[in-house]
Amino acid sequence: MAERSWTTRSYVPADADGILALRRVVFGNLDRVRLRPEIWRWQFIDNPAGAGWVRLAVHGDTIVGQYAAIPTRFRLNAGAGEERTFAMSCDTMTHPDYQRQGMFVTLAQELYAELAEQHGVSTVWGFPNAASHPGFVGRLGWFDVHVFPTRVKPIRSAPVFKRYLRWDVLSGTLGVLADRTYQLATPRVSPPTRCEIRPLSSFDERFDALWMRHRQLAPVVQVRTREHLNWRYCAVPEFGYRPFEILVGGALEGYVVVRTLTLFDLPFAAVVDLFPCPVIDAAITREVLCFAQLEAERAGAAFLTALLPPAHGPHLTRFGFLKVPGFLNLRPWYLGARCAPADEPMLRDIDHWYVTYGDADIV
Repeated sequence: MAERSWTTRSYVPADADGILALRRVVFGNLDRVRLRPEIWRWQFIDNPAGAGWVRLAVHGDTIVGQYAAIPTRFRLNAGAGEERTFAMSCDTMTHPDYQRQGMFVTLAQELYAELAEQHGVSTVWGFPNAASHPGFVGRLGWFDVHVFPTRVKPIRSAPVFKRYLRWDVLSGTLGVLADRTYQLATPRVSPPTRCEIRPLSSFDERFDALWMRHRQLAPVVQVRTREHLNWRYCAVPEFGYRPFEILVGGALEGYVVVRTLTLFDLPFAAVVDLFPCPVIDAAITREVLCFAQLEAERAGAAFLTALLPPAHGPHLTRFGFLKVPGFLNLRPWYLGARCAPADEPMLRDIDHWYVTYGDADIV
């Protein structure tokens, strides 16, 4: 281990520029929107659940490491039910010149102590990536709740074949054959008939009532009031989230959020959030997934992806989503946490959670 040349301290408002400079070094232009000061403020200051918590490593006047978490409000439906604040781990960064010096573990441990002593927050959770996962589980007391398979529904296979085969003519032919064969084996996609799905510019008071009706959907579920939904999906148009309300018989019965992105030069669409699940029943839920695929096709996506807990996985399977084999999975979705011993039996069981991509900070 290299000699330690840095010290640690808590964030102060004047650190924002230095944090973004570190992000630029660590991530480059991978997510350009998040390099903007107003987007950092959206995530760490304007969060309706509260301002974020940030612990920094500094060398002289330069910020060289960060461990951060943001407040997230969860409803725990044990007994009478209660709302609790959990800390969602996010934006872990270490400058390349300061790796293998114990910075990540040091900053995390210091922040966990601060959360417990100063804020009464004992549960930290999140979606570690493959590189940081061993550190979280091996050195920071986290446990794995679940490793989600990446589920995709192919729409246009040619771009995928082109990426890996790099032969345009053969890729186009294989893509057409694969798509036609797959379409024969999966349910026909058609516009909704039993429900009406309309775009939203913002979430209104009806969504507070929707949340109240379905807040017992799972024993562990992030609070989905209009305040949270507007912050998460509407406050930053540059993220490209497209929320839709789901009406059945003219009444609001749910919402779905879709986003189109590019990963490894491949265009794809994601069902970012779906609430509740099922929406009324399996048939209407399928109509919502049909709608999401049609939106993906209009956006030119090569495939559609979605993340739902195992209990709701059959909705995706019946609609034709496939599990990406482990050796091809470029982004394992580890859901993990650390908490007080009294909460561990509830939080360890994935069947107690309701999570979607929208609960992560990546998609």
